[in-house]
Amino acid sequence: MDSLAIKPEKEQKTLWIITWIVVFVIGTILWIVLSLTVNLLTFGIASSVWLIIMILIVIWIPAAFNALEYYIDDEGVKMKGGVVWKKYVTVPYPKITNVDITRGPLQRYYNIGTIHVQTAGAAGKQGEKAELKLTGIRELDKIRDVIIKNVKDPTYSSGSIREPGKELIPEEKSTVFTNILDELKSIKRLLEEK
Repeated sequence: MDSLAIKPEKEQKTLWIITWIVVFVIGTILWIVLSLTVNLLTFGIASSVWLIIMILIVIWIPAAFNALEYYIDDEGVKMKGGVVWKKYVTVPYPKITNVDITRGPLQRYYNIGTIHVQTAGAAGKQGEKAELKLTGIRELDKIRDVIIKNVKDPTYSSGSIREPGKELIPEEKSTVFTNILDELKSIKRLLEEK
């Protein structure tokens, strides 16, 4: 399989800016209330900190957007991002259990969404604890289908690569299930003894 490189759509940066504007407006309202209730020194310090944070966020948004990239290749689904601290995440296909799509109201307006790639270790509401989130994606169904196709690829078996076209022999399946059943029975027996 050829590696598929995906960049978030520019509308994702717009959503981050809208979020920043909402936070800025709420902060400004709080700033006005604060100016009426505290002394001048406290107000000056709080105002300075607030402005520095807001300026840093304005600088951070385009840098974070430009650094964010997703890849789908033979190994799994990958993400590269980060402005100050670089982050590289790889979720191998054999570990993937769910591939979900979420779209909030503004994402629907901009025709983008988020693909959540989860493993068995993920917990919580849909996509909340996903190991990898592909944010700002336009062709959600197509990309989800590519990931699912690679997850279901018959060359993968329990985390190890199997010869293409070679399936498990029914006797091997039976032996595995028998071993599991025997183990469960022994656990049950131990629990009943206590």
